[in-house]
Amino acid sequence: MNEDDLMLWDYANIQLMDIRYKFLNPGEALSSYRFPASGYLYIARGTACFRLDGVKHDVERFYIIHSGKGGRLDIGPVRERMEYYLVLYKTSLSNTAVPSVQRQFESSSPFQRKYAFAPNDPVELLLQLKQMLHIWLKPNSLERLQVKSQLYQFAYEVERQWKIHTEANVKPDLVEQAAQYIREHYRESITLSTVAERLNYSAAYVAKQFKNKTGNSLIDYLIQVRMEIACELLEQTEASLQEVASGVGYTDASYFIRIFKKTVGVTPGNFRAEARDQTKRMDRPITRLRLSNAERRRQGYIGNEYDNHYQHIERDDLSMYRNTKVSLGAVMLLCLTIMVSACAPAGGNASTTTTSTVETQTSQQAITTPSERLYTDNQGHEVSIPEKPQRVVLQGNSIGDLLALGVQPVGIDRRFIANSAYEDKEITPAEDIGFPTSFEKILSLEPDLTMLGYVLDKQYDEISKISPTVVFDQNLPLNERLPVIGEIVGKQDEAKQLLADYNVKAEKMWSEIRDQGQVAEGETAVVLMYYWDRTMYLMKTGGVPELLYQPQGYQMSEKVKGIEPAVGSPFIEISPELMHEMLVGDHLFVLYPENDEAESSFKELLETPLWKKLPAVQSGKVTFIESKWNYEDMLTSDMLLDEFPKMIAE
Repeated sequence: MNEDDLMLWDYANIQLMDIRYKFLNPGEALSSYRFPASGYLYIARGTACFRLDGVKHDVERFYIIHSGKGGRLDIGPVRERMEYYLVLYKTSLSNTAVPSVQRQFESSSPFQRKYAFAPNDPVELLLQLKQMLHIWLKPNSLERLQVKSQLYQFAYEVERQWKIHTEANVKPDLVEQAAQYIREHYRESITLSTVAERLNYSAAYVAKQFKNKTGNSLIDYLIQVRMEIACELLEQTEASLQEVASGVGYTDASYFIRIFKKTVGVTPGNFRAEARDQTKRMDRPITRLRLSNAERRRQGYIGNEYDNHYQHIERDDLSMYRNTKVSLGAVMLLCLTIMVSACAPAGGNASTTTTSTVETQTSQQAITTPSERLYTDNQGHEVSIPEKPQRVVLQGNSIGDLLALGVQPVGIDRRFIANSAYEDKEITPAEDIGFPTSFEKILSLEPDLTMLGYVLDKQYDEISKISPTVVFDQNLPLNERLPVIGEIVGKQDEAKQLLADYNVKAEKMWSEIRDQGQVAEGETAVVLMYYWDRTMYLMKTGGVPELLYQPQGYQMSEKVKGIEPAVGSPFIEISPELMHEMLVGDHLFVLYPENDEAESSFKELLETPLWKKLPAVQSGKVTFIESKWNYEDMLTSDMLLDEFPKMIAE
């Protein structure tokens, strides 16, 4: 913001028009939205691709947009829930403005300027917006005066961060520095965080810059460097598989074998045999030339070496192996280590030999073990997965399904645990893989299977390089989803039994409820979901509705049956004025989040005439349920059968 812009802010009369909190569910879009006034749109959660007056922007979570009146915004169909805040305001000049200020206002007003960027301190903006919305929703005009003053603070903070964004000087050699660090420390335990800390940048920034410049992730490059050196060690030395694995940073030989096969296309043993067979037919000068080129390529140049050529190697294309780009120094280092071991005392040597033999046998067993099977996931990927996976990483909300099946995952998105109804919030010690999912974290967990309940962008390509990876639809109904998950983790019989037990238990519960006269024949029910920001939704599927609308349970009124949600969404947004038209049912079930803000605003709704006139309210048939029960996993569903009779009895 320049001096002229600041002057216009001084002379301008600002009128705050509206503050809203909205969201788009997966598959939904916002098309041709025209700003009715100047405004800010702040994306607080989710990824999206949008165009502001035709200019394309790719968003990863926090993003701030400003537009003048008439600006056009198009947000493409989102792949995950996207939440955003909208602040609209109008401006006019005060009567004291001199002609030069009036001309400035008409020609280049900052209130009409269009820009969008990722803020460097997004949390500060988010906190300000939450507070502004909270005050805006209050009916007291005094609070409205307060929120107007906060608009100035928010505008200042946006402009301050915009200035930082536009003036930031990025070191041109950041990606090269990261690549160089990996080449020098590949034998160590490297994560995105360790590289970022070394370079004094945030992990997110390093990852983004590396991806933008090379087209691959930083972990892709780390794996490539390790595999290239492993190829050289296998071809040039007599090192065992365990020694090669340790030499390139892997303590687990079996895990190294999986990564090698996925990256190179063949097992380490087959690679060594084929490479040596080829060596017999190759002149040694060619080998020396290749090593010389490899050493030159290791001096810090970044180019096509980021491309993972080994993904395209065919078993009979042995000439490809001759182009391996690796460090001769690394080979000599491991050779020296082996020679030192060979010179050890006889007792130590015997021990080393025995250990190497056992390790080699173990590695070979990992290659030929019959405990793997081919599985085709819902996206058509044919994957070799363990019969009984022991180290499962899950991306998605089906944690309760795995726990019910007796599978303790090693990595999950812990947001779903924090909001669950599990009696013990720490029922699983699984580590947090974050959101968006951290590939580096998955790599560190060394999974033997990764399950994706949903997929974003190129996640499958990235994660499938780390472990066997399958995709399933986490939004399937429980009776369809649990058998799929059971098949993936080798628990088909357990899944079948869990569903059978659940159905028996549910039938018994409904029978007892009917015998007690709590549900009459043909009685209808409707479900309302309430959020802290006063938004309300009619729910017909998923979570609690799946229980209510079972054959032995409540019926859905014909009126509600005719109301359709947006494609791919279980939610239908309603306003207080339309409650009497949409909340049609003998019994009203209200889902609400358990927090002070929601409780305060909800109590206000309960005192309104519109609420009190609802038939279910007047007949006393309203049941309030915490939204933590609105999950459909096996564990929560089973627990809900125990709790539901108590809920409707209150």
